Amino acid sequence: MTANRLPALLLCLCGVTADVAAQDTFTPAAFGDGEKSLAALIEFPELRGDASVTISCITVVTAKGKLDKHGCYQVNPGDETFIATIYKAAKKARLEPATYDGKTTTVVFQYRIQFVQKGEDRILNFAANPGYEENVDAYGADHVAAQRLMDKERWRDACPKQARFLVFAKANVDYDGTPSSASLSHADGIPITAKCQQAIIESLLASRFIPAMADGEPVPSTFVEPFGN
Repeated sequence: MTANRLPALLLCLCGVTADVAAQDTFTPAAFGDGEKSLAALIEFPELRGDASVTISCITVVTAKGKLDKHGCYQVNPGDETFIATIYKAAKKARLEPATYDGKTTTVVFQYRIQFVQKGEDRILNFAANPGYEENVDAYGADHVAAQRLMDKERWRDACPKQARFLVFAKANVDYDGTPSSASLSHADGIPITAKCQQAIIESLLASRFIPAMADGEPVPSTFVEPFGN
């Protein structure tokens, strides 16, 4: 994904350093390995010729490592094939859950998978971030994006229950997980009310975050998350 240009969401959802307080210890959710990892379960689609396709996705990783409310961004024609194989694997996959204050917790997890076919070689490359350009420029393609802890999601009470809508919420998340400077942009569906907009922003700013990680250290970053139904 390029900076400030987010594509449509297909079937969308809606370690510490000395500078971080002891009560805010955290580890982000991670892909993990083994027979139930995404890497082990994804079936590489049949392709003709050499190809390279990158799919960005967002999901909720529960405290037990399950993937819930899963969605991937459709950018180009044909992406559906790759998204379908990701969804199929995600139903059975288990990730390493995030921890916060010594307890496993449920978080919003954003990631990319690059499918590369070159000759007879088929390669899957994973990154625990959505490829947002500002963060990639600052920390490299393999940094771990900030992860929002899921709470009671009170914004749902102020937003449409039936009518479809999709907005992207953007915030700065500091190295200690503190969010600031939240804003919204309309992406699809009906325009939402000022009450709904405010509720989403307040929920975002009231959320706890595991900050982005680069080279094993927490770093400030730009966080973008879709909200909708």
